[in-house]
Amino acid sequence: MHIKELEEIIGKASKAVNDKADDAVKKANEAFSATDDLLKSYKASEGEQKELQKQLDELSTKIKQIGHLEPNDMKPLSWQQELAKAWVEKKEEIEMIVKSGGAQTGPLIFDLKAAVTISTLNTIDAVGSASHYSLTENTGIISTIRKRVMTYLANVSTGSMTKPYAMWIEELDEQGTPIFIAEGAVKTPVSVRYEERQAKAKKIAISTKITTEFMEDLPQLVAFIQNNMVRRADIAIENGLLTGDNVGENLRGIVSYAVAFTGGTLAGEITAATITNWDVILGLITQVKQANGIVNGIFITSGAYGLLLAEKDLDGRYILPPGVMFNAQGLLTAWGVPLIETNSTLGGNDFIGGDLSVINVRFRTGVRIQIGESGDDFVRNLKTIIVEQRLVQFVSANDLNVLVEGTFAAGITALSTT
Repeated sequence: MHIKELEEIIGKASKAVNDKADDAVKKANEAFSATDDLLKSYKASEGEQKELQKQLDELSTKIKQIGHLEPNDMKPLSWQQELAKAWVEKKEEIEMIVKSGGAQTGPLIFDLKAAVTISTLNTIDAVGSASHYSLTENTGIISTIRKRVMTYLANVSTGSMTKPYAMWIEELDEQGTPIFIAEGAVKTPVSVRYEERQAKAKKIAISTKITTEFMEDLPQLVAFIQNNMVRRADIAIENGLLTGDNVGENLRGIVSYAVAFTGGTLAGEITAATITNWDVILGLITQVKQANGIVNGIFITSGAYGLLLAEKDLDGRYILPPGVMFNAQGLLTAWGVPLIETNSTLGGNDFIGGDLSVINVRFRTGVRIQIGESGDDFVRNLKTIIVEQRLVQFVSANDLNVLVEGTFAAGITALSTT
């Protein structure tokens, strides 16, 4: 430590005294300690001795002020205040040490005579304690980073497969028309063509490294690291299932399968002055039913979900059509169709839904967690954790029209009579 650093410490103590701050004594003691350390470890030049002498004079003045911070003279002084007074008494000895270049003929002794009440403030909480472990209790709470609730896989068709490709067969090109015929007449021939389709499972894999010391010292956190990795992989998987572009190793999301909102027979049939977002939901249901689908779910972004529930009429009353209600589990349904809130962006759409049973997700492998060594892990006392999973998603070409995507703004335009 040099004189400049000591000046800064003394300056902070002076300000604390002037402000009558609660930590004034603490800061003054820091200045005492720093001065003592400098005297023991540093042989000052003549110029530095003069500067140090000046600083000590200023320090003495501030110490006297500290001694008068307590308005009640009859109240026992704290050990910090006793030390401040004792330091003033030793001023001449300190000055002789400074003038002699730091040489001492004997130790500086400070006699603290006053007894004080033993409390956490002047013991564990006081300056000098290395920590506050004695006053600290571990609650066992580990605060994890918040991540969105997964809603996708619980609402679509899922399964497993034992090979890397999923194959399905589609019906194509129906020929002939069934008709009623007379007795003995030739029966009408009909036919249909079948073709195979396939989709390849894609793999998501992530890794992290932790030290063996971490595993030994904080074993309770290893499971949290694994859970964090799995959850982050799950979010990436759900994003891929919803909005994946099928480029390279990316999944193909339902955004690329779904058709645009038209509203079916409701298109252009609702008066513009009375139309609401609820009409768009009804239009989606109508469109899917007319495509011979059974509507069993609509994913809606959280922002659009909130606006939907906040819909009001011109008098400020909430609009909740008779067919809209919450079930016992708190799930919102519209005309019997669950509206599933999600924090996904849905690829810029407000909603995607319809007959969710046509969405097929197949897992080649479930979530796999491995802990092992990679590269020079052994010599560096490291372990590598790997989380991976393989899966595929597909929708038959025959089922595309029962999945609908869109925005409420565009939907209102499509349904409006103007």
